[in-house]
Amino acid sequence: MDKLKNKVVIITGGTSGIGSVTAERFASEGAISCILGRNQKKAKKIVEKIRQMGNQAYFFTCDITLEEEIQKTVKEIYEQFGKIDVLYNSAGISPAGDVVTTSFQDFKNVMETDLYSIFLTSHIVIPYMEKENGGSIINIAGTYGVRPVPNKVGYACAKAGALSITRSVAIDFARKNIRCNSISPGFVETPLNDGFDGERRDNFLEKYQPADFIIQSEDIANAAVFLASEESRGITGQNIVVDGGSEACLYYLHKKD
Repeated sequence: MDKLKNKVVIITGGTSGIGSVTAERFASEGAISCILGRNQKKAKKIVEKIRQMGNQAYFFTCDITLEEEIQKTVKEIYEQFGKIDVLYNSAGISPAGDVVTTSFQDFKNVMETDLYSIFLTSHIVIPYMEKENGGSIINIAGTYGVRPVPNKVGYACAKAGALSITRSVAIDFARKNIRCNSISPGFVETPLNDGFDGERRDNFLEKYQPADFIIQSEDIANAAVFLASEESRGITGQNIVVDGGSEACLYYLHKKD
């Protein structure tokens, strides 16, 4: 407990899935979880749940694809709490389609949500971190950004970009004591994967994931707490893969006879 005591954390995508679970974990470790998003109804439930556990959480209405809204919200958070220690970029969408079946608008939408938002939040938050002589940025990337799979061109491109911007930020701001790392989840049961369940899910895990269990949002949250804490002070520019070994074997059908 208290690995993140009094740290101010900005979280995008914190109203559902991995983001909401991580917001809870950050708060349970003593952080002030500042959740950015548009869905006030979902956010209210998450904030109330965190507060009922005796921890701190706040919601700020913000469209993380709009620079002006992010600027306004980040400034508000800084003025309210006096610092920003951690930026956790978890917002994402995952449309299906190849380069022909994916419309240009759908491609732009996934790039704006999964990649451009990482640029915008980092662009705006880093100057505040510099004032406090350091900070930690954690981006949710994805194994498809490392190794694309069929019918996921937009998502794979965005996540590959997330990996690249993570390394660039790490290189450019290491001397400012600002670390930047990413986490690439494997298959996790979240709203992002609604509809991929039952036999389809079981067949996927049987064929592609060496570990004989389903990765949970809590597994991603645990990695995020580590990267946000001083325990990882020597780690920057790295991608932590939490996928039960799938990417390590390059999606080989290792369990097939």
